[in-house]
Amino acid sequence: MNWKKTLKYTGIIFILLLFIGFILMYRDGKRMYGGLTEQVQHEIFEPREGPFALTNVNIVSIDGDSIIPNQTVLIAEGLISKVDTSLTIPQNHQTIDAQGKYLIPGLIDTHVHLFQSPNDLLLYLANGVTQIRELIGEESHLKWKKEIDTGERFGPKMFVASPRIGSFESLEGWFMTWSQGYMNVQDAEQAKEAVVELHSQGFDGIKIYSQINRESYMAILETAKTLDMPVFGHVPWSLELSEVWENGQSGIAHFEELMNALSREFNDRRNIGSFYGQEEEFLKYVGQRCEDLAEDLIKNEIAVTSTLWLTESFAKQPFEIEQVLSEVELEYENPGISEWVSYIPQGLGWLPEVNRYKLPDGLNETEREEYQTYWKTYVKGCQILAKELSRHGVKIMTGTDANLPPTVPGFSLHDELKSLNRAGMSPAQVLKSATAVPAVWLQSKSGKIQPGYEANLVLLNKNPLENIGNTKTIHAVINKGQVFDRTLLDQMLAAVIEANDNSRKVNIDVYSQAGTSQNP
Repeated sequence: MNWKKTLKYTGIIFILLLFIGFILMYRDGKRMYGGLTEQVQHEIFEPREGPFALTNVNIVSIDGDSIIPNQTVLIAEGLISKVDTSLTIPQNHQTIDAQGKYLIPGLIDTHVHLFQSPNDLLLYLANGVTQIRELIGEESHLKWKKEIDTGERFGPKMFVASPRIGSFESLEGWFMTWSQGYMNVQDAEQAKEAVVELHSQGFDGIKIYSQINRESYMAILETAKTLDMPVFGHVPWSLELSEVWENGQSGIAHFEELMNALSREFNDRRNIGSFYGQEEEFLKYVGQRCEDLAEDLIKNEIAVTSTLWLTESFAKQPFEIEQVLSEVELEYENPGISEWVSYIPQGLGWLPEVNRYKLPDGLNETEREEYQTYWKTYVKGCQILAKELSRHGVKIMTGTDANLPPTVPGFSLHDELKSLNRAGMSPAQVLKSATAVPAVWLQSKSGKIQPGYEANLVLLNKNPLENIGNTKTIHAVINKGQVFDRTLLDQMLAAVIEANDNSRKVNIDVYSQAGTSQNP
């Protein structure tokens, strides 16, 4: 009888430990995606309500190529009502003297990941980002979008894409769905059902992942077209580029996706990265392919999102992560995401011991040099794509892949603008890639300063067409016609730092830029 009791109690203890372990893992999972970080209460902030008249302000022209001086801009009911040199200001309008300031459309980040971190919404506003495109959508994001639309929450206008859709084998598919929120489809029927369900839930578009089979991909495009839902994301590994051009995908989520496809082409569809040892030849091949790529992208109205600054970091993070972290606004990054947990590798972690892009273990010096050479070549290829596709007139939209290390929500969009400028795009081209171009793709009446457009604007201290880095000289942000002045923006930033510090488990003083203001 004793052995039966022992077996019974051992079983009970095992079940209890399993249950406790599951609870702890669930809690760790929630924390890793930012869900346990203290949330800033939005109601403590009070932007100025309109209507407003901005006087003596220099504005970016409608075509985005020049500055028009000494304009008056009237704003009422969340819209730009009039723009002219000399206007009679209605008595009910508050006047804001913007002498010496520069007014640009609100910035747009077309590749972000909020995960479970609503504090990020304040970071976007504080950085002049008045619209975002979330590319791993969740139900909570749809809720936040509705709250922003109804005025219950401050934040940028949101476009919420579906969870990533891929095709995985059964066990891997279960794990990817459970751990990372993928939707796993194996055939056309499952794909159609998934698109219809996502549409009914209120998602704005369909996000395609690399690992999707051809049958499911084609069914998604066919079904989404009938529902007027755009399909965008990665270039599937199972397809040739020509199949992407010809079947209705409306956007590509990174320059990287084109790089990966060209890498497969370069050595007759071998694995991504097969250019190793032939770096010069590969970069020449990328340059040669750009004209044809541009023609196909333009002909089929496919926009390309950049994420160039993140890609450039791939050549740095594995070798100088401490330096990289000291150069970004780490104190604003959700600590749950940056700290991650050590027992889940290849996650979103930022800090050195959990960094997503850290070097593989056990490399010798020669292998380290080879690894670095590979990534430097990869980065150079993406820079070539930025320059050449822009030169040929491809619609390029700025995106950061925010919350992947080291892209801090809001802040990193300004880094992205500078990367595109260094790659060869002019300040005017770069600014349009963050305003007018994505606004058209998003079917949003924003991105330009003209009557009837949404009053989502940024007032700068310096001219961004002289130096694109001047987008950081934010004096005020106007969102839905409400004015967030510099003092209020700094209060929002300080509140996020305080919430992060209250939730932090790892001291980051060695990296911190705390107290750094966007105001020059």
